[in-house]
Amino acid sequence: MSPRRPHFRRNLELVGGVGTGDRLTIIEMAAPDRHGIEPDDAELVRRARGGESAAFGDLVRRHQPVALRLAAGICGSTEEARDIVQEAFVKGYRSLDRFRADAPVRAWLLRIVANDAKNAVRTIARRDRRDLRYETGERALRIAGAPGVPSVDRHEQRRLLAALASLPERDREVLAHRFVAGLSEHETAAVLGVAVGTVKSRTARALERARVVLAEDGHD
Repeated sequence: MSPRRPHFRRNLELVGGVGTGDRLTIIEMAAPDRHGIEPDDAELVRRARGGESAAFGDLVRRHQPVALRLAAGICGSTEEARDIVQEAFVKGYRSLDRFRADAPVRAWLLRIVANDAKNAVRTIARRDRRDLRYETGERALRIAGAPGVPSVDRHEQRRLLAALASLPERDREVLAHRFVAGLSEHETAAVLGVAVGTVKSRTARALERARVVLAEDGHD
């Protein structure tokens, strides 16, 4: 029988990472071990499953900046990303009993975020009968710069974001993981549940399609 889980505040105020005024209020923090070492993700999950709600709060605080970037990269809106990430972390908390102890925690959480973001895009398209749009101006997405690839300057950031909204979902998804969230190829593979080689080939194809879109739209 699973241990009874304590109440977890559903209405989180998210912090940092994307836009302004996004902050997460954590009332409690999980205590370090007796040697003063901060617990790793696996330990925080173990504590949270045992009823220590502050431990899951620490997981949220630790991973919500990249989760916000990923959600915004997929859905195109920093505002909608806040709601997506909030709901995704609540889902993660509620499914702690089904989490595999040998699985990477961050990839598990980000997979929930990515799936919710994709569902949000489909819902918005059906509800508003409009194409996906990416924000511009002060609240526009910032390209994180994926590990293992050259840094992207502001001009290239604007060009990539201009292309993202026109790309198919699979292309937009892999570019959001690599260039907006800034995940490595190995982390992207873990989140998407595919081989690293698949991430490499999908990224190459997505970038090529992005170049075609930009050329057609007259971006140089």
